[in-house]
Amino acid sequence: MEIKKIWENIQFWTKIFFSNDGSLKEKAINLMANVGKAIVTEKRKEFIIDYPGEYEKYHIYIQALKWNTDRLNFFIQDYDEKTYFAFIQDPSVLENLDLAKYPLKWYYTDEIVYNQIERLGFEWETIKIED
Repeated sequence: MEIKKIWENIQFWTKIFFSNDGSLKEKAINLMANVGKAIVTEKRKEFIIDYPGEYEKYHIYIQALKWNTDRLNFFIQDYDEKTYFAFIQDPSVLENLDLAKYPLKWYYTDEIVYNQIERLGFEWETIKIED
């Protein structure tokens, strides 16, 4: 999987764009770092995920979760690429999941998340996204 970090934003392939600063890509699934408004009244061209829930677009299933903070965590299954991975920002979400049914590949940017994964003792592939 091709991953590019562009300033505070991360692009997974060309289909998924994680935005930490509010930037948007027009023909991508835009994952926002933090929870947005529950009700959005304006119509947007971009496909934006900024609220917990389950979504499907471009043959990609995404589950967005939040726990103790407003930071969103994403579980992403791409049916075309046949991949299933997680992008975690808040380590507390790991303590509150049935981890047996979740992916073996976990992306993170924060060492606190990595430490929590290690503490749980699972044999997951952990990948830090760095500058």
